[in-house]
Amino acid sequence: MRSWVKMALAAAAALTLAAQPAAAQVPDPYARELAQRLSRAETVLVENGYARAAGPFAAGLGEREGRRFSLMMRAGQDYRVVGVCESRCRDFNLRLFDASGRLIGQDVLEDNVPVVHVRPRTTGRHTVEVEMVRCVSEPCWFAFNVYSR
Repeated sequence: MRSWVKMALAAAAALTLAAQPAAAQVPDPYARELAQRLSRAETVLVENGYARAAGPFAAGLGEREGRRFSLMMRAGQDYRVVGVCESRCRDFNLRLFDASGRLIGQDVLEDNVPVVHVRPRTTGRHTVEVEMVRCVSEPCWFAFNVYSR
C-alpha cells in the first residue's frame, strides 16, 4: 500500500477517534497513537482480504476495569477483532460473546494488542468485552476495530 494511502487511513482513524461521543472521546496525543497502531494492524488485515466492518470503538479505563460494546455479526462470516492500547497500558484483554451471552472467542494473553478470530454460528447482536488488566497511569486509552472477509 502506498505511503500516502497509509497516512490518509491513519488521519481518518484519528479523526474518527476524536469524533467519538464526549464520554468516549480520546484526548491527544493518545488519539493519534491509537490511530497509528490501528492503521498498522489494518494494513496487514487488508493485505489478507479483510475489510473494516465496524469501529473504531474507543474509551479509557482504569486498571481492572471493563467495558462492553455491542455489534451485529453474521453467521459463518470470518471476523477479526483487533485491539490496541496506548503506551501506558501494559495488558488488556478482549472477549467476544454471542447473542445468548456465550463466550465464543477471547484473547487474554499478557499483551497490549489482543486479536480475536471468530466465525459466529448465529447472526445477531454480539458483545465485545474489554478488560484493562494493567495500566501504569489511569485511565489507559484503547481502541479496537472489527474486520471481516
